[in-house]
Amino acid sequence: MNNISSVVITLMNPNLCEEVATKIDKISNCEVAAKENDKIVAVIESADLDEELATFRMLEQIEGVSTVAMIYSYQDLEGDISKANSNDIGSIVRKIDEMDVKDIKYNGNPNI
Repeated sequence: MNNISSVVITLMNPNLCEEVATKIDKISNCEVAAKENDKIVAVIESADLDEELATFRMLEQIEGVSTVAMIYSYQDLEGDISKANSNDIGSIVRKIDEMDVKDIKYNGNPNI
């Protein structure tokens, strides 16, 4: 897993704490770290940002959950940086930087 984050989940009713915590623990990449009254702290481990956000949305959909707040999020960006470094964006940016402004032509149609 490359990403790790923590969330604080606020419940609609403190009596739902155990029930909601059990549902959270059933999510494969999610773990309850702490719970008390109407608050649950959970840790999400995911392969990428998309999976992290999907899990966040799953937590929001659990019956009895009032809010889910992201408290901490860490993404291992080495893979993304490696991909960015292996494409030609650097040479493209250098070419643009070296161009004379009057040689740059825009053919778009901006909607304002």
